[in-house]
Amino acid sequence: MKNPGTDQGDLFGSAANVHGIVEARGVKGAVKAAQLAVLENRPPSLSKALAGRMGRQIADTASSAIVREFEGGSEIGYSYSAWCLAGLPHRDQPKDQNWLIDTDYARLLVRPGVRLRDDNSQEFIGVPFGSYARLLMIDWQTEALERGSREIHMGRSASAVLARLGISRGGPSNGKVAEQLERLATCAVDFSFGNDKKGVIVNQRLVDAYSYIGEPDPRSKKASRLVERVVLSQAFFDELRRHPVLVDRAAVRDLTTSPLAIDIYLWLAYRLHSLPKETPIGWDRLWRQFGSKVGALKNFKTQFEGPLHLALSAYKNAKVRVSDRGLLLEPSPPPVSH
Repeated sequence: MKNPGTDQGDLFGSAANVHGIVEARGVKGAVKAAQLAVLENRPPSLSKALAGRMGRQIADTASSAIVREFEGGSEIGYSYSAWCLAGLPHRDQPKDQNWLIDTDYARLLVRPGVRLRDDNSQEFIGVPFGSYARLLMIDWQTEALERGSREIHMGRSASAVLARLGISRGGPSNGKVAEQLERLATCAVDFSFGNDKKGVIVNQRLVDAYSYIGEPDPRSKKASRLVERVVLSQAFFDELRRHPVLVDRAAVRDLTTSPLAIDIYLWLAYRLHSLPKETPIGWDRLWRQFGSKVGALKNFKTQFEGPLHLALSAYKNAKVRVSDRGLLLEPSPPPVSH
């Protein structure tokens, strides 16, 4: 009897990409084709991702990227290059705990800020984490570069902040975005490049000053704070102007459910357009950058492939191939043009 996955061989061949499959089969058809393709021996990485739990989101994001390119719906944004090499935590940490990640390219140490109450009590508020922190950082960096000013006005409500990020308002999102704003405004960041013998360390606060309003928090019975205005630190602003990386803010919004996918997207946005030739990146190096804090190397590939293909579905012109040894990066256009 013929294997039902056999007819999908050409669709998921070595040169296949999710955008071509979605254009040929549609969103539902792409997922269905992947579900048949995984019945083959050694199915390709893309078919496994499309047939998995993130498959529909990958196909939907690819469809959005196709429409965005056709309609000219990209939104120019920027990120400081170091954030493309080492990222914030994906999940919350103990409030008084530093965040340290060491990759092949950079070492990042983030120290949590402290909230001082009216009664002079002090409390750690934790390091920023997750997708909202990443979207806020891109928002700050984009406005700072476009306006040439360190001062950024976020709005007088959490709903206003969400609106400027392009995220649906209401519900728990309001509290989450307000929390990440305060964490970003108060944390301290060290980027290290090099080793014990020689290197460069950039010590900086992201924000020199900020203003806020206090609102009652029904959960803790204490006043929560909504940051309305921030003044980026001069050191961070100067580094950003020297080392900006182009991103598509509309594409990044499509990745909001996966902070790992955002990190992969930023890394590819930084690496691909500057490559002189094909460059292999082994699974061990990818694990040190993206997975060493969340699990063992032996399980990393399985956990990484879904967010990788989600990031690639948002970055339509990225040329990346997946092999048993890792990724093969090819020179590619930036994710958005000036």
